[in-house]
Amino acid sequence: MDEQNIEYSRTQDAPRWVVTLASLFAIVVFSLITALARSEEGSAGLVLFSIVWITVVYLAVLSMTRMTIRITPTTIELTWRLGWPNKSIERASIVTAMPHRNHWLAGWGIRLVSRGWMWNVWGLDSVLLELDNGRVFRIGSDDVPGLLTALGR
Repeated sequence: MDEQNIEYSRTQDAPRWVVTLASLFAIVVFSLITALARSEEGSAGLVLFSIVWITVVYLAVLSMTRMTIRITPTTIELTWRLGWPNKSIERASIVTAMPHRNHWLAGWGIRLVSRGWMWNVWGLDSVLLELDNGRVFRIGSDDVPGLLTALGR
């Protein structure tokens, strides 16, 4: 992306304890798998599968602890910590943008919500975008006023 065309850029992080807790969980699970491998003969396949699975889950959780929002004259770009997943929304497809307060049960990360999707790192505040296709897209942000201002709302 051409850095000169960026009108707004904000990176939001989950609290440090979330990353620490995920890391500790991965260490404990790796330790348990190692202990299992030493006690069970012929469990190499299960151990390898378990290590790969835990690694994938850990990287997914780690990725969802930071999201960068960039607004250019034509698009809104959302990128998670590890560069994937990412999303691009054409600004021309936005019918309305308004502040929105998510219910705590909506959770964090990438979620299917009523009529569309929500991408949220942490917190309950978001910007609700109504798109020209009738869908909605919620962007969780700790800077809702700044995001709305950048969108011209």
